[in-house]
Amino acid sequence: MFQFIFSYIKAFFKKLVFTIKTILFLDKLNNYEMNGNVEKLSNLKFLKRTQLKVSFSNGRSIRGYSFDKNISSDPIYKIILQISKGKSLKEIKNDFSKTLQIEKNSSAQDIVGLKNHEKLNKYPAWSYVLPWEKMDIDQKFNNYKKIQIIKREEKSIENNYKNNFSKLTDLYSEEMVESQVLQSKKLYEKIYKFGFIYKLGLPSFYILIKEKKWRWYVSQGNHRSYTLHILKHRFMKGTIESIIDKKNANLWPNVKNGLYNIKDAEKIFDCFFEGKGAIGPCI
Repeated sequence: MFQFIFSYIKAFFKKLVFTIKTILFLDKLNNYEMNGNVEKLSNLKFLKRTQLKVSFSNGRSIRGYSFDKNISSDPIYKIILQISKGKSLKEIKNDFSKTLQIEKNSSAQDIVGLKNHEKLNKYPAWSYVLPWEKMDIDQKFNNYKKIQIIKREEKSIENNYKNNFSKLTDLYSEEMVESQVLQSKKLYEKIYKFGFIYKLGLPSFYILIKEKKWRWYVSQGNHRSYTLHILKHRFMKGTIESIIDKKNANLWPNVKNGLYNIKDAEKIFDCFFEGKGAIGPCI
């Protein structure tokens, strides 16, 4: 009963904030802001957990690639692009499998683009964490594999194909490759045929701020954002996950716990901000 009341109150205040933003004309970015510039009222438009329409020209993939220049280097984006061009599933799976095999032999140090990082070098690529993430690397290492296997199992059921993911121990297996490719194919075909139905759920993204400039990068809904971009959408509507301001680098969780020093943390931030990629694994 308490949980129901709490959820109701939370939903009420969330709706109230949306309404206030709309009344005060804070629910839309102007052209200057849409192009990546911060004004006095911009921070009010960047309220956490509120919705905002953003431009792909100002966006980054979850791996730090800019949508306007470098996105074709993103492995998952490449899968969907190949699907849109009618490439055979066998070829797509082979290409993606080769990419995963390279990553399989990499460390978390390699994934975030740092050299001689003693701790990160001891962890596999998939266990990397970003400086501003709340989760530390040991939590990620202990939980991520199980979460990904469950996620693949759910996607296989959702998209009407079945693999025995519960017995998997290798995140770079052929079953994982097939799941990723088939999920991408099903989603692309659905959005191509019916359009993107925002009522079924919005993607989410982080806002990166560097002095008077800002960028966004995908948090949840990567496949949807890639598909919309491939289908020539200029904008995407989503929910703001949180704000990451470079000036607060010393307060980021994985800087405070000593995993990253400020110099390395800022280097990773700048990589995202500039959209050069590649940060983050393919799985």
